[in-house]
Amino acid sequence: MWHQSSVELRKIQITGGSSFMITLPKEWAESVGLKKNDTVGLQPQPDGSMTIYPKGEEAVLESSTKVIDADQITDRDFLYRQLVGAYIAGHDVIEIRSEGELTSMVASTASAFTQTAIGLEILEESDTRIIIKDLMDQGEIRPAKSVERMKVLVRNMLNDVLDALKERNVSLLCSMSDRDREVDRIDWLISRQVNIHQKDITISRRMGMNLCEINRCGNVSRSIERIGDHAVLLASNLRPLLESGSTAADERILSIGRDVVSLFVDSVGTWSNKNMEAANVCIERGEALVKRSKEIADMYDVLDEKTAMAAELVSSSVKRVAEYSMDIAEMAINAAMD
Repeated sequence: MWHQSSVELRKIQITGGSSFMITLPKEWAESVGLKKNDTVGLQPQPDGSMTIYPKGEEAVLESSTKVIDADQITDRDFLYRQLVGAYIAGHDVIEIRSEGELTSMVASTASAFTQTAIGLEILEESDTRIIIKDLMDQGEIRPAKSVERMKVLVRNMLNDVLDALKERNVSLLCSMSDRDREVDRIDWLISRQVNIHQKDITISRRMGMNLCEINRCGNVSRSIERIGDHAVLLASNLRPLLESGSTAADERILSIGRDVVSLFVDSVGTWSNKNMEAANVCIERGEALVKRSKEIADMYDVLDEKTAMAAELVSSSVKRVAEYSMDIAEMAINAAMD
């Protein structure tokens, strides 16, 4: 019996006077369906090893279906979380099934989910089941490009929050939750891609990427998604300051806030370019901004109780954005050390 953890030593032989040759373990070859005259693919790895693809260059991951038993679910949020989990896990097909008739709650939740998740469509819907399928070609989507889009979306969210304060315009804060959902959608997609690439490394190979790069995209995506969450918190916590009419803290928040946005953008840039020196500078800038963020909370003596509390919450979010940006810069240094 062939085990994945087995290690066999094989001597290299020479055939034809110039070609090296080794034999494949018979048990393994049979377990993956190889037979005489079949073609296998060979791919050199960065560590000097060689990967063998049993089905050759055209190998593809078999379709994966996740079945969700709707009869066991009565909570809309729990069903939605299961759908998100199945999507991120990388399943091509998600089937919601019931022994009886599906409830309207299940149908509406499935519809809302497919409208949010990128690439999914409901292909079949009946009284007893709903079939959701991924129609996207994963080989055409580069996770790094998705990270770049997330950066632009979150940068614009942060800038609009600061512009709302500068212009005393509450209307600029109204769409923050919707924009954050778009950021979440891309984060789900990248997390999904990480899992799909790990299950079928031929996708990464065709894209000219390795699994380390794919995984790093997932880590950076998560940091950017959390920065987006803090953009929403900033929008919420700036409202009391705007509504109070007090401008005592405006200049300090704007100054530190603009510097934090610049740090965030630059940190993602150092990761994209694997610029170790610039990333180190970003970390130093971030450390300084973490200290400066406390200046906002320290203004309680010139603010009333309600706005002082809001200023403290704003200070906390600014600090977290700086820290997540530093995390991204640290990932840039890690990537540069390959």
